[in-house]
Amino acid sequence: MDGNSHIDSGTMATYDPETGTYVVDYHETGDIELSVTIVHAVLEATGRDATDVNLNAVVQPDALNRIFDDRRDGMPRDGGTLTFEFAGCRVTVTGDGEVRVDPNP
Repeated sequence: MDGNSHIDSGTMATYDPETGTYVVDYHETGDIELSVTIVHAVLEATGRDATDVNLNAVVQPDALNRIFDDRRDGMPRDGGTLTFEFAGCRVTVTGDGEVRVDPNP
């Protein structure tokens, strides 16, 4: 797959041919939780069906959402990176709003 791929209403993954990864800015996904954005990005990158993946087996989705939520004062979090393996992909989430999915880690 290349170019932009539609993941969910209002969410676009961009394929980065230099790194072979799919990239989503989760700040641009609106009201969609980070964990949901990650699942959709992995589904798009792998072509798998939603019934074939289970984020709960890898990381607790609510905790993941809280780690990267805005601070209590409403300011976005800066820095921080979390990388984990999910559904055969390497997923990297950064505090600046990037989700990067490598389907061939």
